[in-house]
Amino acid sequence: MAETWRKELRDWAWAYARATAQEEGILGVMIGGSLARRKEWRHSDMELGILVETRQPGIPYFNVDNGRGVEKIQLVRSDLEEQVRQAEAGDVSAILNWPIQLWTGVIIADPSGLLERFKQQFDPGLFSEVVLQKKRADQHVKIEKLTGETAAYLDAGKPAAALTRLRLAVNEAILALHWHFSDLPRSQNRTDSRLRQLCLRYSAMPFYEMYREVFRLSETARVIRSIWPEVKPEVLEITRLWGDSARDFFVYAVDSNFAWRQRAGILTVYRLYVPIIGSEGQRLLEKLDDPDWANANRNLCAFLGLQEVTGSAVQALLNGVRQTCQLYEL
Repeated sequence: MAETWRKELRDWAWAYARATAQEEGILGVMIGGSLARRKEWRHSDMELGILVETRQPGIPYFNVDNGRGVEKIQLVRSDLEEQVRQAEAGDVSAILNWPIQLWTGVIIADPSGLLERFKQQFDPGLFSEVVLQKKRADQHVKIEKLTGETAAYLDAGKPAAALTRLRLAVNEAILALHWHFSDLPRSQNRTDSRLRQLCLRYSAMPFYEMYREVFRLSETARVIRSIWPEVKPEVLEITRLWGDSARDFFVYAVDSNFAWRQRAGILTVYRLYVPIIGSEGQRLLEKLDDPDWANANRNLCAFLGLQEVTGSAVQALLNGVRQTCQLYEL
């Protein structure tokens, strides 16, 4: 049967969610993401909303089960009750901050009825015009902040660090472009293919070309073939700084073998997040522009697309990002 994978995926997801609902301290469970919207693909992970009395640090955000990623999004009962009450009274501020992974989610267990009340506000509210306007405005602030940080690193003579901030700005701009077109933001490890589809649909290919240039994706095939085998253990060890479960998540849910025919999108994830993760435990951001360090870590820099970065090149990219964001009113 051609769709056997889909049945197996959904059977696993629903069984996992039901088992989670039986765990001590879990007050409710809902499935979100592409599985809830019936937009899954062969390698979909699962976003799981779990209602808890108080936040439980023992429950990692990143998890792996049966070789698949599970993102557990904790919803604290008292906080959610207040947010739902505000939304029911017409205040959309709560909707702005609710995790979009749970939009049109499927409720698995909800003894209190709170998740159903949440869903009744979230599903019709996320794409209301007032929420979309606020989403667009919030993204604009984030883009301005990150492009400003990019400029500051350039002024400090740190072009490689500047490029990592510019990539964060472009990531926020991708989200902004989706809200601009009233479209649900993309799956992260399919950023390249999904963004291309979006830009083709709305005749916005200059944005797609800008994204690929900032992330240096023209070199994807060579980097995966020649550089990745050399740095894979090191990169995965860096991801462990977010916890052992995060490393496993990068292995199974991001695709550490680059085998899912989403190579540019997966490389985007590594180039976006590894400098952030490494900065938390290894002060990576401070080292990128040190010539001695960069020379000793040539392969890592090449994999991250941060080799031989010049201030003039990053300045040109920054100008291009700003112009493209102005073009689409982001």
